[in-house]
Amino acid sequence: MSGKKKRLVVIDGKSVFYRGFYAMPYLSTKDGTPTGGVYGFAVMAIEAIKKMEPDYLCVAWDKPKTNIRRRREIYPEYKANRKPAPPEFYEQVPVLMDLLEAFNIPLYEIDDHEADDIMATFAKQASDKGYESIMITSDHDVLQLVSDDVVVATLKKGLTNIDYFDPKRFEAKYQMTPEQFIDYKALRGDPSDNLPGVAGVGEKTAIQLINDYGSLDGVYDHVEELKGALQKKVAADKDNAYMTQKLVILDKDVPLELEWEKADVTNIDGHKVAQILRDLEFKSLLSQLPESMKQSAAEVVAANEFTATAKVTAISDKKDLSKIKASGKEVVIRSYTAGPVNTDLKVLLVSPSPKDVFVINLEQIDVKDVTPVIEKLVSDAELVGYETKSTVKSFIQEGWTEPTVKHDVHMASFLINSLVREVSLTNLALTELGYEGESLDDLSPEDTILRADIIASVIWALYEAQKEQLKDLKDIDKLAKDMEWPLVNVLARMEVEGVRLDTKFLADMSSKLADQIVDVEQEIYGHADKEFNISSPSQLAEVLFEDLGMPTAGVKKGKTGYSTAAAELDKLRGQHPIIDLITKYRELTKMKSTYVDPLPEMVDDNSKLHTTFATWVAPTGRLSSSDPNLQNIPARSELGREIRKAFVADEGTLLISADYSQF
Repeated sequence: MSGKKKRLVVIDGKSVFYRGFYAMPYLSTKDGTPTGGVYGFAVMAIEAIKKMEPDYLCVAWDKPKTNIRRRREIYPEYKANRKPAPPEFYEQVPVLMDLLEAFNIPLYEIDDHEADDIMATFAKQASDKGYESIMITSDHDVLQLVSDDVVVATLKKGLTNIDYFDPKRFEAKYQMTPEQFIDYKALRGDPSDNLPGVAGVGEKTAIQLINDYGSLDGVYDHVEELKGALQKKVAADKDNAYMTQKLVILDKDVPLELEWEKADVTNIDGHKVAQILRDLEFKSLLSQLPESMKQSAAEVVAANEFTATAKVTAISDKKDLSKIKASGKEVVIRSYTAGPVNTDLKVLLVSPSPKDVFVINLEQIDVKDVTPVIEKLVSDAELVGYETKSTVKSFIQEGWTEPTVKHDVHMASFLINSLVREVSLTNLALTELGYEGESLDDLSPEDTILRADIIASVIWALYEAQKEQLKDLKDIDKLAKDMEWPLVNVLARMEVEGVRLDTKFLADMSSKLADQIVDVEQEIYGHADKEFNISSPSQLAEVLFEDLGMPTAGVKKGKTGYSTAAAELDKLRGQHPIIDLITKYRELTKMKSTYVDPLPEMVDDNSKLHTTFATWVAPTGRLSSSDPNLQNIPARSELGREIRKAFVADEGTLLISADYSQF
């Protein structure tokens, strides 16, 4: 485009909104309000302002229930294949209106006209004023508007992958002019809108007909020149072709006037934009705002910045331990450990109230001196914290009395909204409290000490906020008190105890598997009549489909050739003995590399394997296992059951397998 003319940008509202809604279906605010569609729209609005540099910006919207009425009068089946959007979509529309109000972007809708008609009308009004325009949409009908003054920006994948069409780009891709696009669609039809076109005429045929005869009229003026079945198809569906043409043509004379003063981008208030992005918890978008809004965003962030309330007292002498006393019914304690299995206690943060936090560096103070102080503290107050299970484990490992868990802000965040996937302390501080400082997770002892005031203050603030939220969620509050908090100590004891692993059994098994793998390899090489890397998809595909000539019908094909994924090999089962051998090879190598060899390297000096249990990973709240994941060891295959024999009970005890679903 010229870059000199004034520029109008029109966003096809529902088109962009749908894209965001389906791209991020689980995005929501901390109170559970779904925001995926609104997020997508915010991304597009920022993208439009930054990269398209409009003088004017507005939204064209499909008015619910009445927008397709005029076209339905022509063809009752128009868009009859469209399913209604789910309720979560409509829940977000009022939130979108708040966003548009903050951006000062006017929205236009009208009975009997779709958003693309409004876009066509506004493009014409802009051209009449000597302005240029950009139409943002995923509706390809709008491509008919492409001209020297109108660029159509189509959304390809995601929200920022955009294809810009001017006349030159359009003709290079579609091998026709934008003016001919309407007639191409009249022949081709449009399944997405349920438009019939000419039955049996596909994309290539429609392009060829338009290239040969110039227009729909040209095709029917020369229909007798067409040969065979094509002539019959085109002649038989003439009425449908012209009806489709009528439906595809966009109305450039919708009775709506664009209010240029309202659409002026200088009306955008950076403070309002930054504030609503913050309110909607789209914190990442604040850094993506145009330069003209960066200062406003910084001011909004500063105004909402989280401030630490806790004063830090570093305990460097055992005499100072007497300062640590319970000041209420709760105490925040956070432990930091190191070592191969996290048993080496390095630092304790102890915060008896939101105003104080004591930092005990166990590198400087003997743990024996700390013991009576901590024992007294947890007898007087109950534990509040983030990932309290880690703290309880530290108590168990040090031989201290286990604290009673009153509240875990990590677990509570999951109970309040199980769709929130990122529950690190840093992210909770960001989303719940507006904290935007340095990371509070995975810290070294030194950084832990430096950020003790923030860590303690964040945990106290989250605790107070979540207490209020749980008052309105009585069933969840009861679940937390009756099950989740008491379960913390049980899981902590399980993790500390660990499960005994018969490492000799697995060593013998590894040796046997290695021999079996070699045997299967040799059989595969025999069938292939050559040696190759069986684990290489490309080399395996070459053997199967080129050397052995296996059938490819129904087998998925990607950029690098035919797929050799398990699902595709299942389609070839019975065609050749090599298929079963490859499946066996994959099972043997996976079991050896995933379980048989790594598990013995993870045990402690007592041959115990220590996994981590969590009740906050699966949305159902069921127990999960990680580092290592003991639940992934197959139970149904013979090899999986053999591996499970390596898990043994201590002398004088039993291992019990209990399937909860059978109770």
